[in-house]
Amino acid sequence: MEIKTFKSSYLRETKDALRSAFYHENSDALFNEWEFAEKLLASDGYLPELCMIATDEKNVVGYNALTKAKIGSSQGLALGPLGVRKEYQNKGIGSALVRECVGRAERSGFPWIALLGGGYYSRFGFESGKPYGITVSENAFDNEHLQILFLDESVKGKISGRLVYCDAFYDAEGNLL
Repeated sequence: MEIKTFKSSYLRETKDALRSAFYHENSDALFNEWEFAEKLLASDGYLPELCMIATDEKNVVGYNALTKAKIGSSQGLALGPLGVRKEYQNKGIGSALVRECVGRAERSGFPWIALLGGGYYSRFGFESGKPYGITVSENAFDNEHLQILFLDESVKGKISGRLVYCDAFYDAEGNLL
């Protein structure tokens, strides 16, 4: 497995990998994670050097992106979507993608990374945003799943407010997807 910087030439394979990771037969979701990779390319938050793929010897098997985000006046990053083809899951590929994105974010000088996700991310140092007064919406469920990783400890406890993702994360009415 190799982690590479995403390029638009990988778009079709990347969308296939994300569809494999997220598609559910009975889902009625209005937003499909596999379309996000393409939507992100036109976004104001797109950072080409912080979008990456995992490949086996010849195929894209995973994808992860970091995009610009804000909490109050603090500029940071949002992680996601992170997806690995079903047949490649539970083999450490998702973990490798997260570790690589965290390393790239640190080297780029960003002070934090936020995400909406489950307990999986605590192994990388992500913690609840709730104790810091960080929210993502009026929805309590969303706020319970908001997590943050402080890459710069000096900002820990000094930022609070609503996490605002880049435009790719919102629908035409401004609702979080």
